[in-house]
Amino acid sequence: MKKLILKTAFITLGATIVALVAVFGLMSLWAPAAMMKLTASLGLDSISGDYAYQEYQRSGKISYLARSFIISVNAKDDKKAEKRFELLYHDEEFDTFCAEQDEIALLEGISTGYRSYVCAEAARMKYRMAEKSDWGTVCQFASDETDKNFPLGNPLVALATEAISREDKEFCNFLIPYISDFEFAEDSDYNYIIKFVKDLAGGAQ
Repeated sequence: MKKLILKTAFITLGATIVALVAVFGLMSLWAPAAMMKLTASLGLDSISGDYAYQEYQRSGKISYLARSFIISVNAKDDKKAEKRFELLYHDEEFDTFCAEQDEIALLEGISTGYRSYVCAEAARMKYRMAEKSDWGTVCQFASDETDKNFPLGNPLVALATEAISREDKEFCNFLIPYISDFEFAEDSDYNYIIKFVKDLAGGAQ
């Protein structure tokens, strides 16, 4: 009798597990946006980013692509982030999407431009992946995406900060010409960052 009860229990458990796996699979296939939210709520950020990308592929909505890029770049999953950024950056809706995000940010009291933020994260990613022969392309990208008034959180500062954190003297020396054409207040915090770049570069061999 006990064997029959145990056998029935195991069969029921097995059927339940199979059903859950089936439901999970169907949700992943047909409702990646819901799975994105679920995995995010569970703290599974990387998986949530993958579901966001799946939802972008399904719906074509750029907001999901942007989310998937931000998650992957924050996780320093640079190969994945690079692919997603290229799609995002060259999407015909990118400028409009950034402007919409800026309007939302202003309502929340945030002044940092969304495009600047995304490109700053991309500059960090590009630097981490770059060979020495690619440094010029990385620096030029950061410079092109940095407004002349040197706003908060711009790509050049992000690039400099990443290099400083790695104590990359040679790269800091390479970066100096790209930051020399910008002007900003003498008491700006960025003066300290630029000073750190030059000080570190001064020790380059």
